Amino acid sequence: MSEPTATQLKDEGNELFRKQDYVGALAKYTEAIALDDKSAVLYANRAACNHGLNRNLDAVDDAKMATVIDPGYAKGWSRLAASRDALADWERSAEAWQKALDALPKTNLSPAEQRQKDQYSAGLDAAQARGKVPRDPHFIRFKAGDGNLPWQIATGMLPELRQAGPEKYSSSAWVISHAYEDFTKGVGFMNELKSVPHSQAPGGIAYGGSLMALTYLTNGLTRDERAFCFNQPDWITKNHTDQGSVTFEATARRAWHSDGPETIKELAQKRLKEKGWNDVRPALSVTVRAWIMRSMLESHLKEGPAVGLQFLTRAVDLLEWGRNVWKNVANEDRGKIFQDTFLRSVRSMHLKMFMDAYVTDPGLNSKFPLEHLKEEAEDLLKEIDIASKSPSKEEVDPGFVSSFCIYPAGIAHSMIGFYHAQTARYSDDLFACIGFANGAKDYMQAAKTYSEDDEYRAFYLCCAMDCMRNAGVSIRDFNKVAIELRGAVPKMMKIWAVSALQQGGRDDKIQANLRIADDLMKLVAEGKLTMEDPVPL
Repeated sequence: MSEPTATQLKDEGNELFRKQDYVGALAKYTEAIALDDKSAVLYANRAACNHGLNRNLDAVDDAKMATVIDPGYAKGWSRLAASRDALADWERSAEAWQKALDALPKTNLSPAEQRQKDQYSAGLDAAQARGKVPRDPHFIRFKAGDGNLPWQIATGMLPELRQAGPEKYSSSAWVISHAYEDFTKGVGFMNELKSVPHSQAPGGIAYGGSLMALTYLTNGLTRDERAFCFNQPDWITKNHTDQGSVTFEATARRAWHSDGPETIKELAQKRLKEKGWNDVRPALSVTVRAWIMRSMLESHLKEGPAVGLQFLTRAVDLLEWGRNVWKNVANEDRGKIFQDTFLRSVRSMHLKMFMDAYVTDPGLNSKFPLEHLKEEAEDLLKEIDIASKSPSKEEVDPGFVSSFCIYPAGIAHSMIGFYHAQTARYSDDLFACIGFANGAKDYMQAAKTYSEDDEYRAFYLCCAMDCMRNAGVSIRDFNKVAIELRGAVPKMMKIWAVSALQQGGRDDKIQANLRIADDLMKLVAEGKLTMEDPVPL
């Protein structure tokens, strides 16, 4: 039997696409591209699949390739524009919509071409209108001079904690102080980047500085992303522009600055054969770490978690692929980004950003399915369980195990709790009660996983109480958690009195649940309720 041609594979892909089987269609178009990589139509079709799967960074890559192959292909430009729209990249979206319009005939349009023109014109108008709306950065502002930020307090506690020895190694002070130390080192290296006139350099300007900024910035974030902060108005310029440290390191390390994961996988293996690990290792490291930084910038400063999530998805994809392909390669060759601890932390960040993205588009038909969140969290817990049975003998600093082993488990449990609580909201009474009960169980497990002085212990106890109120549990069980919460709050406040979570309403949420517990106990004391009665809604 003869092998299918690119045209046959394209036709099969088209049929699957019409059935909205985007995964199957994408596989067919990929096979076809392997046979014919000069077809703009194939790349544009695969871009449509990626767009349908909400993988818009990959859709942009494919659509750009379609327009490179055929600059006059209107549908290629429209696919690029639609993908830019999904990334809220309004300026470049408008440019692509205009290119799509320019590629259509000027006169004597067929009915299909007229429909295209109407669609592209509407897309252009919408992108231009949205581009004029001021952006509201998604970040919390702190007054660093007060000395009451978590990392400032934690750093001051370290001498006492060191003196106390191993019994205090579980304190969240170790986690946030080491995370912030690494992050600020990265900021320092970033600030060392200098530009000097150079006649032979592009634009007449050459850049020089440290190649360690990305390493330390992302080391801090993987330890605890709550360390992400800055007080420089030109932070984005120094980090993520053509003159920034990311571009500087990507150029110096020959990283893949604008390619998608599938392209990188192919190119990395090819370069490995030609250049060896000393060339490929730093290139992969910068590529992945740049995606991590971009995810944080997009989520907190620019377009929001839906865009940031796609960069973390790329990072997880490439890391898991590399660990599998090079599973027998020594860590010192393939690099630290492929170690268990690094991947575990990136997967934790991915889970949290997936949840944040879901919040922007909640419901049973969300672009960010809750089932996927639950499956990823359960898979991470299995991985952590396997790792715990064969712990590393490597000497680590206090807080390392919390950052890379214990806290990821807490994050996973909290995501499963979130899954149950959210799905319960869309369930009938009986299944809703079961869902809220399961949510309370996992939130309790998450709380107990964190250090006793971490804000997340108190916060997830509070989330468990929210679920318990909806699950019809007894006042006795509800009050037991309230007692735990009362004990956790003073310990939390020693370090975490000020935080992004606190500014987002953490303390109001805690006090509301404690007041409910007080009111219930008052009613019990008055004989109006018993401890076995369910918590009234």
